Parts: sequence; structure tokens; C-alpha cells
Amino acid sequence: MTPEPQPPARPAFPREFPLANGTGAVAIAASRHLDAPTVGSHIDLFLGPEDAAARDPDARAARAYRLPLAAFAANSPRAGVYDAVELELHRAEYLALGTARQLSDGRGRVEPLMQAIGRATVRDGGFEVRWNDWTARGTRIDVSRWRIELSPTEPS
Repeated sequence: MTPEPQPPARPAFPREFPLANGTGAVAIAASRHLDAPTVGSHIDLFLGPEDAAARDPDARAARAYRLPLAAFAANSPRAGVYDAVELELHRAEYLALGTARQLSDGRGRVEPLMQAIGRATVRDGGFEVRWNDWTARGTRIDVSRWRIELSPTEPS
């Protein structure tokens, strides 16, 4: 008896997402995370495949970095260099979060600040993402710590 074909497994999203090394389109988003227990309020910056939220919003496809609240003024980045902590992969829905919401288990409240499609260049130990009129450059400091520079994009 021939076994019944099984549906394909959900694709794995590697830790190196959005790109291992190279250049390509990515989704970039930021949310204000208020009243987070133990770490307090902060900004979450997300990077992931440009179509991840539409393809499977529950897939762990978004790289996430915790930055200080000072990194954003209202809904726009604030130019500067910020220490950041890389978090575990987040659900792709954070790349396209449309409304504020209370998180379960008393983990605080998230408010979306911005979403865009950008162009990323990823190299060993760092990344650069350009979107709209902004650039984010990340440099790995150690296993989970990063230095992220947010700056207006220079005209080409």
C-alpha cells in the first residue's frame, strides 16, 4: 500500500533572515512596545521577507531588534546611533501590523509606527536597509547586541 502524500511542511525561516548575505527587497517595520515587563517601554524594529505577512502571518519570519524609545519621534525614525538587542524571530504579522493592541500574558501594548518595503544589503556582521528617505545600518557587537544607526538617506 502506498502512503498518502503529506502536505509540505511550513518553510523554515533561517536565523540569517531576511538574507544570509547579499542584496534584496525586505519589509521593514517598527512598533512602540509599551509597558513591557522587565525591560520597560521600547521600540521594536522588524526586518523580514517582503511578502511574509501576506504569505503566513504566523510564521516566525521577522528579525526583531529592541531599541530605546528615543530612536523614534512620533511615527518617524530619529537620526542617531542606538544600542540594540536582537530578539528571537517574531511572527510575520509584525511586519504589517495595522492597529495597536494589548499583548497576552501581561506583556504590554504594541503600537505600529511605520511599515515599508526597503532594499537590504547584508554582509557578515551587519546590514544596511534603505527605505523611503531613511537608512538603517546595523553592526553586530556580539551574539545578541547590535549598534543600529538611523539616518536620512543621502540622495544618489
